Amino acid sequence: MLTLLDNITVLLCVVGIFMVGKFFSKTSQDMDSFYQANKSLPWSLAVGTLAASWYGGAGVIGTIGYSTAMGISAFFIWSICAHLVRFPLALWVAPRISVKVNTTMTELLNRYYGRLASFLGAIVLVVSCLSIAEIAATGYVGVAAWNANKFVVAAVVVIIATAITCLGGLMGVAVTDMIFFLLMITCVASVFPSIFFEVGGFAGIESALSGPAPEMLTPLGGTPIGRALCLVILCINVYKDPSFYQRFTASNSARTGKRAMLMCFSIWLSFDTVLIFTGIILRALDPTLAVQPEVAYVQLILSHLPVVIRGLFVFGLMGAIISTIDSYFLIGGEIMSRDIIGVLRKKPLTDRQSINITRICCIAFGTIGLFTAFKFPLVYDAFLFINSLSMCGLFVPVLAAIMYNGRKTNAAGLASMMVGTVSWIYFTYFPVSWDVLGGPIDALLIALPLSFAAFVIGNRFGHVLHDDKTPNAIRA
Repeated sequence: MLTLLDNITVLLCVVGIFMVGKFFSKTSQDMDSFYQANKSLPWSLAVGTLAASWYGGAGVIGTIGYSTAMGISAFFIWSICAHLVRFPLALWVAPRISVKVNTTMTELLNRYYGRLASFLGAIVLVVSCLSIAEIAATGYVGVAAWNANKFVVAAVVVIIATAITCLGGLMGVAVTDMIFFLLMITCVASVFPSIFFEVGGFAGIESALSGPAPEMLTPLGGTPIGRALCLVILCINVYKDPSFYQRFTASNSARTGKRAMLMCFSIWLSFDTVLIFTGIILRALDPTLAVQPEVAYVQLILSHLPVVIRGLFVFGLMGAIISTIDSYFLIGGEIMSRDIIGVLRKKPLTDRQSINITRICCIAFGTIGLFTAFKFPLVYDAFLFINSLSMCGLFVPVLAAIMYNGRKTNAAGLASMMVGTVSWIYFTYFPVSWDVLGGPIDALLIALPLSFAAFVIGNRFGHVLHDDKTPNAIRA
């Protein structure tokens, strides 16, 4: 659907982004500058990179796909819950993160639960940083915009994201995040009024869906209770999301991270409203979902934009996805360098070796993501799969380390991580069915309580490695 002029616009924007990355590469020569921007992110960049990291492939394309299946319940079950839980994160957790975490989440695990827990946690975190859902989203955008092979488009985007990460580090990522997000949110929001009134507003949507899919306008949207519970629980997944930890520690003060997070709430809720109602409009236009909803969404937006602006929209949308991919690639590479390879080596890594390992890992992450991204029917299915695994393994020990000042033993952390991960794997492939919850129970609903129980029981054994009550225990 893109014209030659649109494609030239996209190409020029890509060149501009590379120039930004190249500029910041001059200031990213050691680990502090490359990974944490020397802890100098101002409020404006903190807002931009936090907002953009949430709205990647899963946040935009994935939300559209899920809202075409869940209807208005996507807003009540997912959006409201997902953003409400961020208030405690901004008001109480973020300041504690900036005090308790100097680098990565694995540092936190090592401090409270020991080196083995840190190593296992690093492996789980690396898996969650593969950005499989984001890579899948790029393929569907490519199909809609250029009618191109989704694997080829995804490969090109992965190369761009890897290049941005390798060039500019966190500061380059933060600046490009803001550019991408502003373009994407402006184009999407400007088109929404016209497509909403073209379908006849609320009355037109209700009329179109009353016959084929009336559940789309109900509170649960036909979503099984078990899946609804799973989505609500996954809302608190952000408490172990490494990208938020990195942004908070990279901000120039604890207050900056808190204020940036609070500012993001209005942006997120407003944009979610637009995305979810756009998904409902898509279902009203295509009640049987004859066209892949993610593809239909991009085609719908492009059909309402003029030349050049179409190119800016595609670039902004791809850019929002790239901004999430490069963020997680950077985090995953840092974890691989510091907490996996660095631990296995007897001799400490130099800054240059660490940065080079991160760059190599970004290439490896992209390759793995490309060959797994299109195994899921919807983008959000990939997002839920990866995040439920990491949540079962890490949520309980990480949150306890940050928020609980009581006794925490190494045995508690290890038991919680191992029981949560193993039980998630088992119940994913050997599900338990319960009719009250709508059939097979998601493994998350079983594994997360087991992880908590393992932490409580494990806390009766082992050793306390770090006591928050001692005067010098706050900073390691």
